[in-house]
Amino acid sequence: MPRSINGFQVCTAALLGLLGLYVIVQGGSYEMGSLRRMGPGFFPVMVGSVLLLFAALLAVEVRHSAPETGVWIPRPILAIAAGFVAFAVLLERAGLVPATLALVILVSLADKPVRPVAAVVTALSLSALGVLVFIYGLGIPVAAFEW
Repeated sequence: MPRSINGFQVCTAALLGLLGLYVIVQGGSYEMGSLRRMGPGFFPVMVGSVLLLFAALLAVEVRHSAPETGVWIPRPILAIAAGFVAFAVLLERAGLVPATLALVILVSLADKPVRPVAAVVTALSLSALGVLVFIYGLGIPVAAFEW
């Protein structure tokens, strides 16, 4: 008996591929440059290429997977969106560390079950790494804590 194609997930992969193609076409209108001296079109074309690759891999992976029958749960989307909004709001007002802590804690609420210890350890680790890489390593002018 042939397996049916999971149309919803294949269409989702196709939309991701179309987004990748759009980004490639739009980025291709800018100068590409080289690996040593990247032009303004280099990064969008590379991101679009990665999106296109992910779309192809996703389509192959989910082509014959069983369709999900569960009810759509908005909690993961809302938790991730809230994390991004909190990071954007807190970065200039409170600093990199509180913004990263809020981002990771809010995004961890999307997972089921919620693991508070793992979320706090991850938030603290990413905050420390962010300070080391972005403030000290790259010299980005953002405060770790804004008092």
